[in-house]
Amino acid sequence: MIYDNLLTWTARAPITSGLRQGDAFTPYAALVERIGRLAAGLIERGITSGDPVALLIPNSPDLFVTAHALFAIGAIAMPLSETATRSELSTLAQKTGPKSVISTPGAAAAAEMLITDAAPGIPLFLTSALPEGGTTARLPKLPGDTTALYLFSSGSTGLPKVVPHTHAEFIADGERASTAWDLQPDDIVLDMLPGNFALGFLLGATDAVAGGATTLYWSDPLPLALSRKRLLDTMVREGVTFMGAVPAVYEIIAGHVGSFDLRLRSAFSGGVALNRPIFEAVRERLGVTLRQDYGSTEAGMFSHNNSADPDASWASVGKPAGDARVRIAPFETELGPSVGEMEVKSSSLMQGYLGDDVANAQAFDEGWFRTGDLASLDDEGRIFIRGRSKLLIEVSGYKIDPIEVEETLMTSPAVAEAAVAGLPDKRNTNRLIAFVVKGANVSADELIRYARERLSIQKVPAEIAFVDTLPHSPAGKVLRARLREL
Repeated sequence: MIYDNLLTWTARAPITSGLRQGDAFTPYAALVERIGRLAAGLIERGITSGDPVALLIPNSPDLFVTAHALFAIGAIAMPLSETATRSELSTLAQKTGPKSVISTPGAAAAAEMLITDAAPGIPLFLTSALPEGGTTARLPKLPGDTTALYLFSSGSTGLPKVVPHTHAEFIADGERASTAWDLQPDDIVLDMLPGNFALGFLLGATDAVAGGATTLYWSDPLPLALSRKRLLDTMVREGVTFMGAVPAVYEIIAGHVGSFDLRLRSAFSGGVALNRPIFEAVRERLGVTLRQDYGSTEAGMFSHNNSADPDASWASVGKPAGDARVRIAPFETELGPSVGEMEVKSSSLMQGYLGDDVANAQAFDEGWFRTGDLASLDDEGRIFIRGRSKLLIEVSGYKIDPIEVEETLMTSPAVAEAAVAGLPDKRNTNRLIAFVVKGANVSADELIRYARERLSIQKVPAEIAFVDTLPHSPAGKVLRARLREL
């Protein structure tokens, strides 16, 4: 179904639209032809409908082509982070049971470890030598409820949960996002987010092409603070007109000294709350009024602030887009009766976490997805996020489950007890602080190194604070609200 829809989308796109990376450009027409050949080749190698396939491929044209070839077969694309630790990859593979792995040559060692640890005997294909067939005649006709994609989310608590999305949900997200953003064939859409990150994958794989726009993939091995001039030079040279990122990215870019002549007509911020200084800096330095959006791994793109008066409504994530709907469920807070937990529905909302009845019972309320965000609505139906009802801590757009970090730290014999909190920094994001009760002599640096070996970099505490005891309730639960007092 996605493949047929891709044919429709790309038939409407001009020959000047396609995928860009570095100096290379490939029009959509050529990409679709290769996708068909690759799908036929993968079928010949034994990949069939319903097979989960782990992808260790950075966000790029290679990821676009490979994922769409799997969609065409009816297989399930499962983009993973190339920076994930061995234990993280193994955990995700055990949850999903991949039937094969496709990786870049540079990620082959990680792919082989994944296979050894969680899926012995399954084949590994390298992007440098993917099999291509000569025909697409055997591609199946797929119903909309066919599973197309596995993404991963912390959900409410515990280790990452598998978020399945169907062909129909994937297509609905592309249509909703491209319409809300008013993407046009002459737009150049910057995608600088990781491919295992929901927005990074969807922006590159469906949202831009649904509007006939060109996707420009950009990455750099250096931190953005050191590579922002190269990014800005690329945006100027390629004529980028549209982008989405977390607030910290905009702050770093806007902080570059010097002049630059950008063609941005629209930019949105998501993943974490935007603050007014960044909003002002983007308008002054980048020449565009930053809009806030709301979305999640479970629901895809949900809302967009397209207010006619963005200055007055800058703090809102806008109204639900397309067929998306929102309601505010009662939730006891100190913010007043107008604030409650935001619950959502849309045609791109997942049906439930894979194989996790307990999490699904917690995540849904009569078919409405409980986002875990505290929110209110104004008289015009615009959404204002007021806080979190769940434990997740937002760090530079990533939602980090403190329980996962705590459990990892407590696998060290030197840690008797640990509790993790997020403390706001000057960018209005959070720094992870781990409060640790020692079980043996250990230094903060040793514990941070221990965490780095077992967790993705964004989950590693920025600071270890040693304490004699943690605050507990009479029932023995950690009083997380009091952690900041420490």
